[in-house]
Amino acid sequence: MIIITGMPGAGKDEFVKVAKSMGFLDVHMGNTVKKYAYENNIKIDDTNIGKFASDERKKYGMDIWAKRTSKYILDEDITIVDGLRNYEELEYFKNNYDDIIVIAIFANEEQRFERIIKRNREDDIKSYNEMKSRDDRELTWGIGKVISLADYMIVNNKSLEEYKSDVKSLLKTIIDSRPKIREKLGL
Repeated sequence: MIIITGMPGAGKDEFVKVAKSMGFLDVHMGNTVKKYAYENNIKIDDTNIGKFASDERKKYGMDIWAKRTSKYILDEDITIVDGLRNYEELEYFKNNYDDIIVIAIFANEEQRFERIIKRNREDDIKSYNEMKSRDDRELTWGIGKVISLADYMIVNNKSLEEYKSDVKSLLKTIIDSRPKIREKLGL
């Protein structure tokens, strides 16, 4: 299973698009958070979603979102899990799945801010100060540690086309090293 991590706006969604075009399945931890927030009548914006995610971690453990997301994983060998935020989530996945590959995506602050504003999702930040607050919140969850422990890192500071090419190249390397993935993708 491939798990991706990175700060907001680093390029995780674009990574998933490339992976899906190659036959991978995807599961987004953030969608799990939003689903539970919706069920609990939480307003879908950055502040409320972030507070809800934090509160649930305090109440049920730092790995609660990994546990809740895992029920959506249909085939671990060809699934991309988007949104790893802390070491406890990583440990949960390592303890419950056989072959975990962690990929960190890095982009600088300015590039991430431009991308977030451009994508304009309902739960996204709307200002630079809000981005700093979100970054601080995610760093308190432990995202820096899982980024530093990644098996691979992609620096996303080029054009979108070059980034997609880098993603495809990395995924091909992973596919070539794991016959089970090749087989399930029909390659």
